[in-house]
Amino acid sequence: MRKDLIIHEAPKSPISEAIRTLRTSITYKMSKNNYKSFLITSSSTEDGKSLIISNLAIAFSQSKQKVLIIDSDLRKGRQHDIFKVDNVEGLAQALDNKNINKDNENLDAEVGKYIKQTQIDNVYIIPAGAVPHNPSELFENSQFDLILDNVKNKFDVILFDAPPINIVTDSMILCNKADGVVLVCAIEKTKSEALVETKKKIENMGGNIIGVVVNKMPMDKMKEYAKDYGRYTDNQIIKYDDKKYKIS
Repeated sequence: MRKDLIIHEAPKSPISEAIRTLRTSITYKMSKNNYKSFLITSSSTEDGKSLIISNLAIAFSQSKQKVLIIDSDLRKGRQHDIFKVDNVEGLAQALDNKNINKDNENLDAEVGKYIKQTQIDNVYIIPAGAVPHNPSELFENSQFDLILDNVKNKFDVILFDAPPINIVTDSMILCNKADGVVLVCAIEKTKSEALVETKKKIENMGGNIIGVVVNKMPMDKMKEYAKDYGRYTDNQIIKYDDKKYKIS
């Protein structure tokens, strides 16, 4: 199990509580609008979206929801590494699989080959798979819609881990496939101009932005939050692998 899974390893930490707050906000959108699928992306690299997605998936599973993470970052996907599952075949290979078609009577089994069960109850992933030579073009074929329609009948929550909008075009193609889009930005790192540009691109493609997650809060601000939180539960500031993870 990776230490990235903070909500599993340290469920009483302020970070875990922040993830649960995010779950609550998304759950409200789900109940009000009958949403099920969410694309989570960022403006640039290293904003922490994969960490947030993996922990958010566990948070949903803890509320008795069956969750599927679809690692849609076909170039640098890392959900398989976080959850320690095989990545030989994943979404890239599924999108290139001609047996995934509307006439296949065994479509459930064909799609199911790419769904991996994790060590966390009720959390499943379709890993990115071996890196293809044409990631953007793969998302434009009919297989993706068939896969999405198929898994919607099997899972309560679907989370897309998508590459940064301003780096590659993949997320632009995908953003109108999900019910809602969540933007992750890193405080004191993500430029406001980049966020504005990202917002424009998503809206131009018909994406529905439902919120923004501000990540990597400075430690002094995190300590203020932890002080208040400490009145209600054990206070833990998490430090893993010489990195301090802050989520707000």
